[in-house]
Amino acid sequence: MATVTLIPSADGNPYRDPDYVGAIAEKVNRSLYESGGLTGFQNASRHLRRVQNAVAGSRDTRLLGSASALARQVSLVQYDARRLPQAQEAGKLAVAFARAGQDHDARVGALNELAMFYAYQGDGRRGEWYARQALALPEISPAWEARASLQLGRALGLLGEKRHSAMSLDRAREVGTDLTDFQYADLIGGVGVALYDQGSWKAAHDALHEAVERISPLSPLLGANYLARQVQAAFQASEPLLAAELTTTLTRVAPLVSSARLDGYLTEVMTLSTPWRDVPEVKDTREQIRALLT
Repeated sequence: MATVTLIPSADGNPYRDPDYVGAIAEKVNRSLYESGGLTGFQNASRHLRRVQNAVAGSRDTRLLGSASALARQVSLVQYDARRLPQAQEAGKLAVAFARAGQDHDARVGALNELAMFYAYQGDGRRGEWYARQALALPEISPAWEARASLQLGRALGLLGEKRHSAMSLDRAREVGTDLTDFQYADLIGGVGVALYDQGSWKAAHDALHEAVERISPLSPLLGANYLARQVQAAFQASEPLLAAELTTTLTRVAPLVSSARLDGYLTEVMTLSTPWRDVPEVKDTREQIRALLT
C-alpha cells in the first residue's frame, strides 16, 4: 500500500490507478476480517464513492477490475454493518464493473455476495436468482461453483425446498476441495447457517462447530459470528448448558470485533435463552451478553 501511494496516476487522481484501487480493496478486506464492518464503514463507503466517480466512462479493463474488487469489499463491510440497501447497491455496482472489465471471477463473486445479502434478509427468491446467475456463467471454476452452490442451497432452504437445498449444499461441499483453508471454513459456516435457516438445529450446530474451529485463527470477525450462530443452534436444540459454555467463549472473542451483525446475533441469543434464564450457567452468560450490548 505504501509503495503504491508513492506512484501518482497520470492525471493526478489516484482512483484512476488500478494498482492503487486494488491496494485499497485489499486494505478494506483486511480491516473487515480482522476487526469488523463497523470500524471502517465510513472510510470504505467514501472510497467507493470516489472510485465510482473516477471510473465513469472508463474502458480500462484493469481499472474496472480493481473497481469491482473494491465495490465487492465495500459491499461486505456494509453487509456486516447491517446497511443492507447500501450493500446490495454496492454489490450490483461490483457486477457492473466486472462485466465492463470482462473480469469473470469478480462477476461470479459479486453475484454470490448479492445472493448472500438477500438470503440474510430472508428473501429466498432473489437469493436464488442471483445464485443461479452465478452458476450459469460459462467456465465457472469448481471453487466458484462451490460458493454459488452454497448460496443456492441457502436460498432454496428459505423457500422450503429442502430436498433441492440439500443437493446444492452437498454439491458445495463436494466441489469445495479447491478452496483455500479460509474459504473452505467460510463455506462450511455458510452450510451451517443454511441448515439453521431450515430448522435443522443439530446439523447446523455440527457444521458451525467445524467452521469455528477452522476459521477462528484466520478471522476474528467470522469466528465470532459463526460462534454466535452455534450458540443459537444449541439453544434451539434445547441444550442450554452447551449453549452457556459456548457463550462464555463468545463473550471473550466478541469484544475483539465491531460488527452490527454480531450484535444482532447476540440480541437473538438473549431472546433464545429466556426459557432457561433461571439456570445459573445461563443466567451468568446472559449478564455477560448484556454487558456487551450496553
